Amino acid sequence: MSAAPDWKALEDAYVLPTYEKFPFVLTRGEGCWVWDDAGNKYLDLYGGHAVAALGHSPREVVDAITRQSRELLFYSNLVYLRARAEAARALVEFCGEKGSQVFFCNSGAEANENALRIARSVTGRAKVVAAEGGFHGRTAAAIAATGYKYRKGLPGLGADIVHVPFGNLDAAEKALDGAAVFLLEPIQSVQGATTATAEYLKGLEALCAKTGALLIFDEVQTGLGRVGARSARHAFGARPHLQTFAKALASGVPAGAVLAVPEVSQKVKPGELGSTFGGGPLACAAITATVRAVEDRKLWENAAAMEALIRKTFDFPQIKEIRGKGLLLGLVLDRPSKPARAELLKRRILVGGADDPNVIRLLPPLTVGPDEVGALRSALADIFAAETAAAR
Repeated sequence: MSAAPDWKALEDAYVLPTYEKFPFVLTRGEGCWVWDDAGNKYLDLYGGHAVAALGHSPREVVDAITRQSRELLFYSNLVYLRARAEAARALVEFCGEKGSQVFFCNSGAEANENALRIARSVTGRAKVVAAEGGFHGRTAAAIAATGYKYRKGLPGLGADIVHVPFGNLDAAEKALDGAAVFLLEPIQSVQGATTATAEYLKGLEALCAKTGALLIFDEVQTGLGRVGARSARHAFGARPHLQTFAKALASGVPAGAVLAVPEVSQKVKPGELGSTFGGGPLACAAITATVRAVEDRKLWENAAAMEALIRKTFDFPQIKEIRGKGLLLGLVLDRPSKPARAELLKRRILVGGADDPNVIRLLPPLTVGPDEVGALRSALADIFAAETAAAR
């Protein structure tokens, strides 16, 4: 018998080395768990960058894309599609308002890129104001609006983009003079779950109304129930003109969306936006199944309950702060988090890091329960106890 292929070596040989990966090959997943090619089982509290909101390979979505693939795998936006109509209605009804409309694309970066384009077209202005520390994707305009670490070494981008401190309304007011739009993540996930206040977001809403700029919430990670509410708009009580979605939107099928309020959507003209694969039937079937499952099971309520459990029980002196909302959380340690994350990996628990080196980032499926939260707490207790003993 021939030896099984070395999939890690094969991927390293043929795929550009743009990501630092976990040191194993995953073969399947179910719920909050994934398995590698050696049969080892891991508790996934990172969810593939917040994608697996329903858990891995959720039955509702698998069945929906199986049915759709047998009927019509693809046709472009030149035709009407039942799957697209259903997906748009589901998203608007879940987290929009009456009269809102959707533009479908393929990723969070594309969603932000097109949201900026809509804002510039509707206002007739070019200037974009973005909050420092955000992450909006790696396409041209999206990365120009992203934090400095990610746009460093990319000259020529963002001549019309101004960055202001996250949370500073005075700086926002000055920068918004003559601007088309203010773009921000309500919770800056990559930064370490740095979280806006409701007062700040409502203040931005008021400033945009005053200056005629549009307000964009990048909800690529905060959307679809993750923050203990249907979206960040609902969690913080502020009304953006545009919301962008991706990550969990189709449970792993590539999909992005821009949701526009009525006074904005009515000003978008045919031909201003386009995407060959955006709004395709397969992705839209997955979107509808995902949104309906989150709605039917009210998974934002479980996200809020698990946040409360974590805040109540993760009472370790080594954890200085718990940032974020719902199941987008950053555990801020009193030391770099990399050793703790490495120890968790040895215990087959997957978590994330952040640009803040002291943060352990949690983005688990919204189906996670007390048993899985308890397993993480027990593992951290052992790790912290061992660290303390070693330091003596």
